[in-house]
Amino acid sequence: MAIPDEALRLECDGEHAPKRLTLANGECVRARAIVIAAGARYRSLNIEGLEPFEGSSIHYWASPLEGRLCQGQEVALVGGGNSAGQAAVYLAAQTKRVTVIARRPLRETMSSYLVDRINAARNIDVVTGCEIAAVEGRDGVMEAIRWRERGSGEEQRLAIRHLFLFIGADPNTDWLAASGIELDERGFIRAGEACGDDRLPLETSRRGIFAIGDVRSTSVKRVAAAAGDGAQVVASLHAHLAKLDREAPSEKAENPQLEPAATG
Repeated sequence: MAIPDEALRLECDGEHAPKRLTLANGECVRARAIVIAAGARYRSLNIEGLEPFEGSSIHYWASPLEGRLCQGQEVALVGGGNSAGQAAVYLAAQTKRVTVIARRPLRETMSSYLVDRINAARNIDVVTGCEIAAVEGRDGVMEAIRWRERGSGEEQRLAIRHLFLFIGADPNTDWLAASGIELDERGFIRAGEACGDDRLPLETSRRGIFAIGDVRSTSVKRVAAAAGDGAQVVASLHAHLAKLDREAPSEKAENPQLEPAATG
């Protein structure tokens, strides 16, 4: 266990060679198999003055905890994808009013069934063609947000204490640049059949290296799915290690000194 620590570099010379992890403290870890569960970083707004409200007024998920925290209040949500739509519908059942702010019309970016549910909800307002311009507050408590219409530049203000951001996520894969592991167009790790029919479930383009959870390409970015990946990868690890043991050179071949001495 290395806590707290950070993996900075992953190198692997071949299928049977040990994989090498360089850590932030200068140590090097060698292993026959590696599971990458590095997750993803939720995107935030590129505006000044956001930091004081992180962890108190700005949220990147809508769970029962946030529902209770915002119960009976007005909240705002930024995003136009399915995750944003699901969160808006959920929050509408917990709060007084939800204002959804999106750059494009929802039908261009969200499934029709979610758009229909949002339109049918009496306490969901949708504002499109806009983006957040500023947040206001003091002592770590948000008091209002301002959004700007992208065409006219006109700003509007809404007094709220909670802002939900559902604008996507970036994978934690920058440190894999030297590994040769194949990534998709968004930087998530390809695994399983996406790397070839001969790959084990959850195995990446490099033998013996597996990817699970949010960092894996095509994963559904849900806690239950990530836990399922964690359970499934155990079988793949056993299969990989058993294959290495079967294919490993014999001990005698590696250590000629163990050959019996010749007799004359």
